[in-house]
Amino acid sequence: MLVVVAWLVPFLVHLIPWGGARPLGVYVLPVFWTTFLAVYFHGVLPGLAIGLVTPLVNIALTGLPALGMVGTMGMEVAGFAGVAALLVARWPACWLAAPLAWVAGKALAIAGQFLLPAFEYTGQPLAHLLRSTQNGLAGLGILTVINVLLVVLYPKTDAWERE
Repeated sequence: MLVVVAWLVPFLVHLIPWGGARPLGVYVLPVFWTTFLAVYFHGVLPGLAIGLVTPLVNIALTGLPALGMVGTMGMEVAGFAGVAALLVARWPACWLAAPLAWVAGKALAIAGQFLLPAFEYTGQPLAHLLRSTQNGLAGLGILTVINVLLVVLYPKTDAWERE
């Protein structure tokens, strides 16, 4: 069921009429919504699988995200899933785990682009991170709402406190 929702959410977002310079997904970050749900309920590996498969299915059906962005998006999703899993495990009541994980995942992807010669990257990493964060503010707001709803409606016990 989560795989279907993970595919359906970005697919529907890409079908919304949009005249912006970039696809709407750049602003609302739909791939990360279901990735966070998967991480919150099932852990890092299912979250990572959902996050990495969703863009590939969407490319096949809608042509978005752009094929050249899949590698970078994969690094970003992997970083997001890993950091989100750590935050949810360590501080299960943290209302900002999802947006913080997105910023960390984005920073890791930008660092990977900057440091790995396989990527053509010419921008300034900090400027790129700030611009991406500014573009994604609506999506970060949505991620925060999803995060808060999960913490309030499906609270986890803090495993670290039991030790």
